[in-house]
Amino acid sequence: MCPIKTPCDTVEGVSTLLDRLVDDAAIFPPGNAPLDVAIREHLGHRSSAYASLIGPLLVRDVDVARVPGLTHEPLQIGVIATSGPRGLEQSAATLHDFPHVQVVAVEIPLGELSAGELVSALTVPEGVAVSVELPRPGVYVSDDWLAAADEIAVAGFQAKFRTGGVEPSAYPDERELAMVLAALVPRQLKLTAGLHRAVRNTQAGTGFEQHGFVNVMVAVHRLLAGGTADEAAEVLAIRDGAVLAADVGSWSDDDALAVRRTFRGFGCCGVTEPYEDLLELGLIA
Repeated sequence: MCPIKTPCDTVEGVSTLLDRLVDDAAIFPPGNAPLDVAIREHLGHRSSAYASLIGPLLVRDVDVARVPGLTHEPLQIGVIATSGPRGLEQSAATLHDFPHVQVVAVEIPLGELSAGELVSALTVPEGVAVSVELPRPGVYVSDDWLAAADEIAVAGFQAKFRTGGVEPSAYPDERELAMVLAALVPRQLKLTAGLHRAVRNTQAGTGFEQHGFVNVMVAVHRLLAGGTADEAAEVLAIRDGAVLAADVGSWSDDDALAVRRTFRGFGCCGVTEPYEDLLELGLIA
């Protein structure tokens, strides 16, 4: 039986709408947890009542060599590239003699390489999810930007897009994010940064306008059904959680699976916040 109040299925490893939705980015800003603390707390999350919500612990490639010495328990990690494809290869090699640490995902920015060059340079074991971060497209999605997204998708990789950061300018507004979602759907997509809460909000203390991850889910659902970028932008602007929860509650099993096949998840430095919001919305038991 599913532990959450959403459709169940076993297709492609997705058991529920929320299964492994939130990758643990505790060591990244603004959380900035020390690696040993992040590992200890992550293992606690993975043995909690909300374990099915949590994906791998995200670790910088330059820190991977430290991980095996900080735990003897089985640990799944996602490796974030800071030095290109070579850094990913080197970090994976350091784990050869430590089978208790398993790399299940890698993430890398497109950077100065073309999508074709990056795809050719990446050597990734079978079964490891690859996310390639695309830059913000500007005022419109160019043919070159979309061609890069196509090459990433053809390679079997996920596009990754940044939805926030540590300053206001890092946050795309709802129209920009809707434009990106409309351009990428139904390709596989991971989001990162700024998605701490389920519903669109103004963050206390900073005043940052933050997107809600349930807003994103509903916007993706709307786009998969043939909706426009303008309609998706309207969804991204909704601040009434009850409206969003009711929308999600009306989905069929196929709807839920289609959303998760496209919106693969997001990284968050405080994974209990999404859990608490989902409880409040009645979307998780």
